[in-house]
Amino acid sequence: MPIAEFPTTETPESPPTAADPATLLPSLSPAALQQREAELTERIDSEYALAGVGKILNLGKPIDPELEEFRLVWAEQDPAISPFLGTWVRDWDLMPYDFMTVLPSAVPGQVCLVRYRQMETETVPFETFTTPPEFSVGLVRDGQLLGRDLQTTTSLIRLAPATDYVPYDTELLGTLEADGTLRLLASQQPPTLDPAWDAGLVEQINTYGCSMTAAPLANSTME
Repeated sequence: MPIAEFPTTETPESPPTAADPATLLPSLSPAALQQREAELTERIDSEYALAGVGKILNLGKPIDPELEEFRLVWAEQDPAISPFLGTWVRDWDLMPYDFMTVLPSAVPGQVCLVRYRQMETETVPFETFTTPPEFSVGLVRDGQLLGRDLQTTTSLIRLAPATDYVPYDTELLGTLEADGTLRLLASQQPPTLDPAWDAGLVEQINTYGCSMTAAPLANSTME
């Protein structure tokens, strides 16, 4: 279920709030990161193998030129966050489907994340529902994006070339959940705001200085 485009949030009059590192998950150790990198490689190989025998259809998304352009602009302003920006989706294979929007912030090294899932009900066959979107804020340090309930890193972003059964290049991202599970998503498009998001969620996005047009604060530094 793609996220519709929506006007950007208004820039808050007060200075944007910086995330408190104490509320975020810790950085991955080199050993843990190496283990997760290997796990992600196996996961991607497995899913592409299933796609090759027709058991997974429409794996991933073609790489979006508009997303690449959006990141290039941000790479000049805040290169640490640029690789993670965008709408990331897993809507292939079995439910639940995962959706994650990563928005840039006016605070350098900071992003806003909005995540939700599409799931099947337990009572009515083939009936689905969408969970309420959950907001969180993250910091990017030494290539790792650390949030309240997820961790990821630039080494868990993979470019998968086109194959006979997935006929387009795909950009994949592995995220590590707070419970230790690994999720696999594909980039879809530049980050956008869903018009269905309520005023409270948009207010949180504004509070942390996130929008499609936010620019890093010239005098802000990360501790």
